[in-house]
Amino acid sequence: MAAVDHLIIGSGINALVAAAMLSRKGDSVLMIEREDRIGGCMFTSDQVTLPGFHHDVMAATFVLFLTGPAHEALGSDLARHGLEFCHTSHPTAVLRPDGSALTLTMDRDSNIRTFNSRCAGDGDQHGADVSGVEQDAAFLFALLGQPLWSGKTALLLAKQAWKRGVGPLKTWFGEALEPTRGWLETRYQSADVQALWAPWVLHVGLTPEASYSGQMTRVIAFALEAAGAPVVKGGAGQAAAAFASLIKANGGEIRTGVEAASILTEGGKAIGVRTSEGEELRARNVIASTAPGQLYDNLLKAEPLPEPTKKFRHGRGNFQLHYALDGPVEWEAEGSKMSR
Repeated sequence: MAAVDHLIIGSGINALVAAAMLSRKGDSVLMIEREDRIGGCMFTSDQVTLPGFHHDVMAATFVLFLTGPAHEALGSDLARHGLEFCHTSHPTAVLRPDGSALTLTMDRDSNIRTFNSRCAGDGDQHGADVSGVEQDAAFLFALLGQPLWSGKTALLLAKQAWKRGVGPLKTWFGEALEPTRGWLETRYQSADVQALWAPWVLHVGLTPEASYSGQMTRVIAFALEAAGAPVVKGGAGQAAAAFASLIKANGGEIRTGVEAASILTEGGKAIGVRTSEGEELRARNVIASTAPGQLYDNLLKAEPLPEPTKKFRHGRGNFQLHYALDGPVEWEAEGSKMSR
């Protein structure tokens, strides 16, 4: 087979974004996926509970994608290929064992009033927290979106030190490294407000005690208030279908049921892939959208293992509990019922 510009192993969200961006440039792109479907965690199934019920078994809400640079770049193209989001003005809530409940809205002033009614000052603290993320968005998301030890990061930090001063920048990093538990227990007095945000730290693969988890939870709070908790119309699998349609429209090729067995190298450079069937696929660039263990222990097992990867460990996973319901849920809290 003639060499393509980019050969992408895997078809999760990162692979799909890469394929869409590169094919849009006019580069030739080939994506291979060992499963019989694409999308990775973007998967909608009718085999989970009862016939007629379709469930998003992994990825469900797309708030960080919707507010991120990939959607900014590809959103209009994906919409033309069938990607549509469903929104709610109440993106998250908590119902506690004592019957109390708290619901977040997409209106900051309303949230401030509600939180203050639970405990004086909690609403003001919420306003300060989400406003802080909003004001720091350009710096924060640039910091999260590039390698820590790089020239770009060094330049970014130098600019912030000049803008804020070295002392305030050190304070910012000190607060950013605070765990979620410390942030919630020292800033908020209401147990309802604490319970509203505590579970969301798990959404980013951290624990309430992990360093930097407080900052990531504040990012989630800001994103939920600003963009809600959008779900894909038709299910998360429809997002994968929209990406596939866009990539193919740009001239890209997607092959399912093709497993990469090893990455071919020459002179220290990746030049292609050998499949489990023995086929050799050549490419100018190889992009492996896989877990590090799969990449280094399998696809590159003949190559020397880079020292940092020996220390890699998978983070904690989350789980979802799915139900097939015969009607709207009636939530009972504080003497009143809320249907959803």
